[in-house]
Amino acid sequence: MFNISKRSGQLQAEEPDNFYLMPLTDSDPEIMVQAKQLYNYQTTHHFFAGDESTVEIFNALKEIALHNGHEYFGVLELHPDYEAVLAMLKLLVDSVPELPQKPAYNAIEWMDDMHPNCWMAWKNATFYLSGGETLIDNFQQYLLQRRVHKQQIRIIKL
Repeated sequence: MFNISKRSGQLQAEEPDNFYLMPLTDSDPEIMVQAKQLYNYQTTHHFFAGDESTVEIFNALKEIALHNGHEYFGVLELHPDYEAVLAMLKLLVDSVPELPQKPAYNAIEWMDDMHPNCWMAWKNATFYLSGGETLIDNFQQYLLQRRVHKQQIRIIKL
């Protein structure tokens, strides 16, 4: 398993709550550097699972995937207010409503509803998990139960 953590203390108290939802730009090379370190260049399929705090890093990973001709997809648990950001960034992920009392529940339900042929295409992907600790843990356990190897799972701690 691969873990990457953002340096603590970077965010100032006066920054807006949606700081992580700002589009990736050349003026923010740290996110791209993290994404390049995290990205598995050996696989052609990349799957993202997380919440609204992960949009910025997933957008950077998307850019790398597209640059390399790889496929990416994913599911994010989002508050409805953040839906517009996905469209703005052209981030190809599905969103499900967040359930604060049950992190990862709706994302796992979404995975269970995935057509079996889709799962066959994505079961060998690299899975990037980020967001709240419980969301990450629950989704990771789900993937392990689906016989995804630990080496395919990369944890991003923001």
